[in-house]
Amino acid sequence: MKDIPHRNTGLVLSGGGARAAYQVGVLKAISELLPFTTHINPFPTICGTSAGAINATVVAAYAQHFKLGMRRLENVWASFHCQQVFHTDLLKLSRNSLRWLSILLWGRQQRSIGLLDNTPLAHLLDKVIPYPLIHKAISQGALNALCVTSSSYTTGESISFYQGQPDTPVWRRHRRRGHPAVINSNHLLASAAIPMVFPAVKVGHQYFGDGSMRFLSPLSPAVHLGAEKIIVIGVDPVQAPADDFTHPEGYPTLAEIGGHLLDSIFIDSLDSDLERLNRINKTLSKVPEKVRRKDFHLKSIETLVINPSKDLNLIARDHFKDLPKALRFFLKRIGIDGHSGDTVLSYLLFEKSFTRELIALGHQDAMEKADEIRAFYGINQ
Repeated sequence: MKDIPHRNTGLVLSGGGARAAYQVGVLKAISELLPFTTHINPFPTICGTSAGAINATVVAAYAQHFKLGMRRLENVWASFHCQQVFHTDLLKLSRNSLRWLSILLWGRQQRSIGLLDNTPLAHLLDKVIPYPLIHKAISQGALNALCVTSSSYTTGESISFYQGQPDTPVWRRHRRRGHPAVINSNHLLASAAIPMVFPAVKVGHQYFGDGSMRFLSPLSPAVHLGAEKIIVIGVDPVQAPADDFTHPEGYPTLAEIGGHLLDSIFIDSLDSDLERLNRINKTLSKVPEKVRRKDFHLKSIETLVINPSKDLNLIARDHFKDLPKALRFFLKRIGIDGHSGDTVLSYLLFEKSFTRELIALGHQDAMEKADEIRAFYGINQ
């Protein structure tokens, strides 16, 4: 069996907190579907936001040992506990809540805080990600670029921090731009800083929050970095449109409003960008290639999108009982109880019972697309 053809294939991993475990299952399946002689990374250009940025960085770090990297990534997600991401003891949870209350009542200037203290995540990232291997992979040609996007609270721009070849061109568009960097834990913490939930992170002279905020073109960094085709692994379940006005009446809880907000941050922009890319591809298909490349400098970008086949919110609901007791008590105060508020729950449920089920679902969904994945890579069965 021959290795896969070399081509600049991009990988785009969206944000989604604990939902990003689904991406691990998909990547595991891809590693199994590729020729057994292939150990290098099949994604020369890798881009991620929020929790997807963390997965993307691990893939990049193991670009020269892709299958090994996927095993290690799976091991981390399959053994997760919330305590590895944020403090879950009642004292810490209460202290952060009181800090928020003091800001609301007295307007006291506090250090950067969030509803949850994600200090444990910083320690975990430094422990499990071998950052120096990213530079090694780039210098030896196994990786073109890694890109991690964050949203600047200072300027309102989406900043795509990228580590790549020295001649990689910088790009700038309306409220978004690329910025060369040596990726480290600060970039990942900034990209995964869900607004209000986790504290903002200072990178350079600016404070940043979750990369999915105001990121209207999540596919653009991969294109700017030279990707000719893109695999997109999302966390938005494939669902049939719901009937209008069929849901129970009643004022939405704080958790339900928060869930709606998080979905608008993590999901809507990616879906809109994919629709826009498909429209551009269809338009370009009507233009002769010679004219297209000479006069427009445009090219079609082939995409393969893999999304969950099941509702991750409903899966999360079944695992509410697996959360630490103090955290369950805290979440119930804002309307998350295993019966409602399951959207927010699905973003915060970093427990192995939930993440393992998502890994299995991702693996299953990707295997069901095995023929499409092989065709995408031009692999003969």
